[in-house]
Amino acid sequence: MAEENTAKSERVQCFGRKKTAVAVALVRTGTGQARINGCPLHTVKPDLLRLKVYEPLLLLGKERCGKVDIRLRVKGGGFTSQVYALRQAVAKGIVAYYQKYIDEASKKEIKDILMAYDR
Repeated sequence: MAEENTAKSERVQCFGRKKTAVAVALVRTGTGQARINGCPLHTVKPDLLRLKVYEPLLLLGKERCGKVDIRLRVKGGGFTSQVYALRQAVAKGIVAYYQKYIDEASKKEIKDILMAYDR
């Protein structure tokens, strides 16, 4: 019973901002699900910007992102600003989760991958 409570409490909350859009990501131990405002990630509109939300997950691969569930909430701004705020919240959330619950070396590796892609 004590192990279940510690596994459930392994979570971090991070935010991402772009202009007036604010996204909050709750990253916790799980099975690899990602939801935005309660809806699956593949329902993001517009379709062209959906890939931007997927970018951090695709860069890190299934072996790293398959261990965590990500719940996202987003408010304010327009479509584009919301998508970029979501992208930032996902990336920051995964990095914070690995730093807090896995180890510093994994966190640095993940951060380097994400930073190298944006340059």
